[in-house]
Amino acid sequence: MFFCTVGGVWAVYPVVFSVSILCGVFHSIITAILSVATISFFSFAAFRCAGTPPNILWGSYPTVGKSDLENYTYCHYCSKPKSPRAHHCRSCRKCVLDMDHHCPFIGNCVGAANHRSFIAFLISAVLSTIYVSIMSVYSGLRTWPPLKYSLGHINGVSSSELAWRIMNEIVVAFMRSALLLSSRGLILAYLFIASVSLQIGLSVLLWQQLSYIYQGKTYLSHLSSQADSEEEKKDCQNLVTFFSLQYFVTRFLPTFRVTRKKHIK
Repeated sequence: MFFCTVGGVWAVYPVVFSVSILCGVFHSIITAILSVATISFFSFAAFRCAGTPPNILWGSYPTVGKSDLENYTYCHYCSKPKSPRAHHCRSCRKCVLDMDHHCPFIGNCVGAANHRSFIAFLISAVLSTIYVSIMSVYSGLRTWPPLKYSLGHINGVSSSELAWRIMNEIVVAFMRSALLLSSRGLILAYLFIASVSLQIGLSVLLWQQLSYIYQGKTYLSHLSSQADSEEEKKDCQNLVTFFSLQYFVTRFLPTFRVTRKKHIK
């Protein structure tokens, strides 16, 4: 990641600033905003507690009270009652409220306290990779060696054969010019391939997370519902509730009815 950042700044910005100072400053501001947003949301998701289950007293009947532990189970790892919305993570060695999954990339569980930060990190990371791929293509086209074609005689050649010769010549010319790439051009090609690869993986993960939120579930509850064959209750209100947009929706969209459905994790 550090190599991509340093290599991108070294390879892209001399090309951008060569166009105009204003263009370079504009893209520098965009880079700073995306970088700060991605690092901030990553830090919130990685270093914030994923979610602590409610701490209740337990023991004999006078201490617990009647029906105070209803629907609770016993966690043999923590040696205490576990609430219905909690799940024990063996990696973190603790119970996590509304646990979605343990993410090895951030080294932390994704739960009730950092789930929104994790989604925001995925969104900012996808936008950053899109920006990197666009800028690497733009800079690469301005620094790529010119392509040289030699189709030869095309009189009397059929359309299918002509199309094949043109495609073959373009590929050969592209490979021939790639051998003349400078170190900046090679880094730009690497940045494009790396950013597109990350973009595809992060986009799939983001789509999966949003689909679970739309269904009012987490990844773990989705697995348990598949085992129990429960019907999915899809509702856009789950997304509104998850991102805490009830006030925004009721203020600017008064015709939208906010129901009492909640994001069930």
